[in-house]
Amino acid sequence: MTQINIASSAPITPEISILIPAFNEAQGILTFLERLFAMMNSVCLNFEIWVIDDGSSDATWGQLSAAQAHYPQLHGVRFTRNFGKEAAILAGLRHAQGKAVIVMDADGQHPVEILPDMINLWRNGKAQIVAGQKASRVIESFKSRVNSFVFNKLMRALTGLDLSNASDFKLLDRHVVEVMLAFPEKVRFFRGMTVWTGFNTHFISFDVSPRLAGNSHWSNAQLMQLAVTAITSFSAKPLGLVLRLGFLGMIAAFLLLIQAIYSWFAGIAISGWTSLTVVVLFFGSANLMAIGILGAYLAQLFNEIKARPEFLVREQF
Repeated sequence: MTQINIASSAPITPEISILIPAFNEAQGILTFLERLFAMMNSVCLNFEIWVIDDGSSDATWGQLSAAQAHYPQLHGVRFTRNFGKEAAILAGLRHAQGKAVIVMDADGQHPVEILPDMINLWRNGKAQIVAGQKASRVIESFKSRVNSFVFNKLMRALTGLDLSNASDFKLLDRHVVEVMLAFPEKVRFFRGMTVWTGFNTHFISFDVSPRLAGNSHWSNAQLMQLAVTAITSFSAKPLGLVLRLGFLGMIAAFLLLIQAIYSWFAGIAISGWTSLTVVVLFFGSANLMAIGILGAYLAQLFNEIKARPEFLVREQF
């Protein structure tokens, strides 16, 4: 009697995974998905798309759930609350199975038109990371351009990482993804981590497209928090600044001591209340700044040692 073994077909690994963090993007998410699927269907036969709903308070999740019936390659993860973009990117990297993973925003500002070029550069073995670089910021507000300029200058000065015109719009080879997932830290800055790894990177310029709908959800407080997280995650130079301020204070105190001794021997009444007030205010402020810098690093340590999960998932499909 002949025995026939029928092997069960193993799932095919996607060639490309698209990772999209989304927060309150109900007004434009369906339009974006329509453009994205139209482009991906023309350049890749086997792909998947993961949308990470970062605790949206609008109808974003409902629209994603309904769209899944039309797009079988669409997958969704919904957080219990807003954990932030970095947590959403991390969740997407953990779920994505593709041989390459592309991270892009859900607001339409990362143009789908350059996806074929990014994918071809990776397919041809020219880069392990294909990084989208902003060619211009004309459509961004003056405040956004100033914030980006100051942030990039601080990052360059304090960490040595050049993030000028950088964005989260990136293609990562599977090896790069596995390396980044192996990093043990919980407090993450995706844009800086990809540069820090040093993998072979090819830059591709793009013009920032207008948002499909609504306005940016980033507030000044969130941008400030991002800057603090990014700098303290990649550099200890601010701690060196505290030490320099201490030495400066010792020098100033020594000079004031010499002035006081000289005035006493010369029989000159000590004057200069204004200069003394300025010195006291300067070093009082410097002390507060030093305490704040130390507090930022302690907060990083506190968040790391708590060992809480980076995010919580309410549901997924």
